[in-house]
Amino acid sequence: MTIPMPRKLLSTAAFIFLCPGLARVGTAQEPAVASGGAQEHNNVRPAIRWKQLRYTCEQGAKVIVYLHDTTAKVHFQDKEYLMKQTISADGNRYSDGTLVWWGKGDDGFLQEDAPDGDGKMLVKDCVQDKAAAAAEVSGTVTYLARMALPPQAVVEVQLQDVSLADAPAKLIAEQKFTLGNRQVPVPFTLKYDPGKIDAKHSYRLRAQISTAGELKFATDQVYKVITQGNPSKVDLILKPAKP
Repeated sequence: MTIPMPRKLLSTAAFIFLCPGLARVGTAQEPAVASGGAQEHNNVRPAIRWKQLRYTCEQGAKVIVYLHDTTAKVHFQDKEYLMKQTISADGNRYSDGTLVWWGKGDDGFLQEDAPDGDGKMLVKDCVQDKAAAAAEVSGTVTYLARMALPPQAVVEVQLQDVSLADAPAKLIAEQKFTLGNRQVPVPFTLKYDPGKIDAKHSYRLRAQISTAGELKFATDQVYKVITQGNPSKVDLILKPAKP
């Protein structure tokens, strides 16, 4: 027995059979691709790397010059001048049309840019600052107790400014390292920035040894170093920490 199909469903089926392309309308489509078939790219430009040169000039005036290719940024008295390199028979000349920076070897000066080259001098006798080489104090860390510490024990050595009697010691530099397979005495070399040292101040070395966060040994006397005739090499003797 054949069940008759309703007229409405029959008409719909016939339409789909005759027009299959229209049946796909409204179905999911492939994501759109950028024109030309190429994928989008991140075209962010890399940051410009500037070479920094610092100068100390007459009466202690400071000039900072940043160089990149043929461009210079000159900082002087809280102002910045963007300049382009110009033709020069002697040294590196940069100008913004109003001022000119002349760099000759490690020297330089800043003046008004005049046609005859004799513009008003803004600052002269500029000498490039040289990075100070790191200085160091060295010696050994030891204790007199007859006991061995585990390899995980941590040795800490500090260089402190103790000039102010009523203020906490100021940390200048420190070094931390594990004892490893060594036993005392163990050598240390503590590097510091000599620019942080004032010849009129007093400095000391302080050391301690801890195990699993528990203090075991520490210096109990002042070991002065560096200034006022004190040495830069010291053997530190630690005492057992008080419970």
